[in-house]
Amino acid sequence: MRKGLTIFSIIIIILIVFSQFFFVPLVEKTAETRLKNATQASTASVSLQTMPAVLLLLGQVDNVDMKAENAMLGQVRVQELTLKGKNVGVDPFALDAQDGSAVRRADTLELTGTITAENLADLLRRKVDKLENVEVTITPEIVSASAQVKLGGRMADLHLEGVLFDDNGSVYFRMTKLDIKNALFGKAVIGNFFGDILLINLHALPFSAELDRVVQKDGEVVLMASRHNK
Repeated sequence: MRKGLTIFSIIIIILIVFSQFFFVPLVEKTAETRLKNATQASTASVSLQTMPAVLLLLGQVDNVDMKAENAMLGQVRVQELTLKGKNVGVDPFALDAQDGSAVRRADTLELTGTITAENLADLLRRKVDKLENVEVTITPEIVSASAQVKLGGRMADLHLEGVLFDDNGSVYFRMTKLDIKNALFGKAVIGNFFGDILLINLHALPFSAELDRVVQKDGEVVLMASRHNK
């Protein structure tokens, strides 16, 4: 009886060691590939910690640390995207969900995205027709952009200012000022003619999150969101 228990204990130890040294790296590599593909990132890295590692099969992750560079977050490309969490319960069958159902619970789960001036310039090129030579400047106080647009067969110089704001879990860019200088009609000040531009819908992520802070710095905007336990 004692010999049988000893053999069983050895087998359990071997399985635990095997899962920690072979199974976890395999899961991390798979997660990196899925993260890179889902966000169209240039690079992605994933670190998962769970003891024993076989609990990963049930969706239990003690610590998660993900990072993607040059990644798409919603409609905007971000220079860096990070996700950190503790005691996270994941639904393995809903990892690609876009309704917040992939994560069942978490003690903490924090998402950070860094948007550069070039990222916002790329967004404006894609969302506003006929803009050329777009350059964006970000300061702690304001977001501004200069560009050229064809009006009446002539190129006009355009300068706009705007703000980022949160509306019910979605982050938008709203133009607050637009000046257009054109040889035909001189300088004109026009209202928000292209409407609010959606950057990110936090409700369309694999886990539910709420925006905590939007921090503007010189040259970049940092978005910080997290899962709020109710």
